[in-house]
Amino acid sequence: MICRHQNKTKHSLQVKLHQLLNYFRPFFTLPEHKFMFDMVLGIIKSQSVICNRIAQTLGENITNKKTCERLYRNLSREDFGVRLQQHIIDKQAKSIDNDSVIIVDDSDLVKSKATKMEGLKKVRDGSTGDCSKYGYDLINLIACKPQDEGFQIMPLSSDLVSGKIEKDSLIQITHDRMIDVIIASGNRGTYVFDRGYDSRSMYSFMKEHECNYIIRAVGNRGLIIDGEEQNFKKVAKSVKLNQIIKSRSGKDTFQAGVKRVKIRLDGYPRKNPDTLEAWLVVARYTPTRKNRKDGYFYFLCDFPNLDLSSEVIAQKVLQMYRLRWKIEEVNKHVKQEYGWEKMQLMSYVGLKNMNQLLLLAMCYVYSLKSYAHQLLYSFPSMMKHSNRKWKQIYDFVYYRISKVLSYCFAHVRRYNILKFGGKWTEGQQMIIPCLKNGGM
Repeated sequence: MICRHQNKTKHSLQVKLHQLLNYFRPFFTLPEHKFMFDMVLGIIKSQSVICNRIAQTLGENITNKKTCERLYRNLSREDFGVRLQQHIIDKQAKSIDNDSVIIVDDSDLVKSKATKMEGLKKVRDGSTGDCSKYGYDLINLIACKPQDEGFQIMPLSSDLVSGKIEKDSLIQITHDRMIDVIIASGNRGTYVFDRGYDSRSMYSFMKEHECNYIIRAVGNRGLIIDGEEQNFKKVAKSVKLNQIIKSRSGKDTFQAGVKRVKIRLDGYPRKNPDTLEAWLVVARYTPTRKNRKDGYFYFLCDFPNLDLSSEVIAQKVLQMYRLRWKIEEVNKHVKQEYGWEKMQLMSYVGLKNMNQLLLLAMCYVYSLKSYAHQLLYSFPSMMKHSNRKWKQIYDFVYYRISKVLSYCFAHVRRYNILKFGGKWTEGQQMIIPCLKNGGM
């Protein structure tokens, strides 16, 4: 029985991968699409972004050296990654709705032992705070969409950036990518930022594009109340914390309050400054567990596309901001399971193209959470959940999904992947008796 369900699951996973990659077929030439297919399949099978390891898993009837040469040659295409990124955003952003949270975050790709890779610059290692190592900056966007159980994570974009080569600044590239998401999603969803984005340029962007947003405030700017600019802390102390909000688990409690304020967008004070109206949300954390300290959180937010009362805003802000940590979990997962920081390409164009192919592979991996129950039933030992804890599949289950995919695609090649003519439904899946291409 288990073997039969494993065969069905392997079959359906192949169909889903073929469907995803077939979506991009009209936008690329046939050689480009074949290369894309090979790279994504190789990344999933090898759980690596090293070309030599990817080539070994493809099982081609030529030497591994020639396969690597073909991969390197295609990775050097100048505009390939740019086109792929745009189509990924167009596809992924279609699923964003008004309840979705779009998380924007900057990170780093540390190459501590590299010396000759094109565009290397000193970056800050986020895990240690060390600023002496070389590498590249990353700008990542993901969307979290609520489901009946947990959340569906959807990777949207990832930019690998070298300050030595790119003409635009990090903030300009971030704005460009957000504009792409705004256009593709119809300006739905709420953008969530950490304290590093508490800047006048970001507030000006939000005002211009009328986005829903939540930014954790640093507390170093003045706020305008009744036409007078006042100290941030003075305004925050005047907010009445008249709401009691509990977390989903019920273990954490917050006292919260909101106040309407204005933010000066001009870099210097003047008589009639350009301003932005926003909600100031002040929340005090009250610990209910030992070894936890209380503290205050400050947020500046607005929801021009949603009709929300002031009572609902504080609760929505705290619930959505807690999801910001999901992007940190995604970064950790990709670095640990797929060796994100181990890319070994000398050219900057090749690195950016590889980064987009890895993003496309992650779009497939993260789309499978909806079928985690099926994977659990077919591969209980890999999913590692007992009967009492099976609901953990609704949490961050992508480490286990990565292991299952590597096993299921171990003997699959692009030439013999099952595809149902590009069409597949749950009903069709149930009548497939077994694999016929050795995908076991």
